[in-house]
Amino acid sequence: MASPKRPMSPREMKRIRGQMKTEELEGVEEVIIRLEDKDIVIPSPQVSKIFLGGEIYQVVGSGIEREKGSTGVEVAAVDISEDDVKLIMNQAGVSEEEARNAIEEEKGDLAGAIMRLKSKK
Repeated sequence: MASPKRPMSPREMKRIRGQMKTEELEGVEEVIIRLEDKDIVIPSPQVSKIFLGGEIYQVVGSGIEREKGSTGVEVAAVDISEDDVKLIMNQAGVSEEEARNAIEEEKGDLAGAIMRLKSKK
């Protein structure tokens, strides 16, 4: 029978943190996780590369499920909430239609949508 794991001491945690190096990957357009029956596409994710005895990739973003067989050339549908639209409208001072279009063009990236709209003014 395996013995229960003991919690890591603060000293051990500090030692591990000292060995861990991280790097933010810039310019990542999308991450695709390919499963047997579908793909999960994460547009405009934040990606970190962590070095700790090997390479670990940490991906943060909202995933969109896409049926297997999609070419990737097709634009995956972006789930746009009313709150997101209102945020873009208020931040960029645009109409609802302009806000929705910008969110779609930026594949759900709200900051990118705001920047796109403000650069047009």
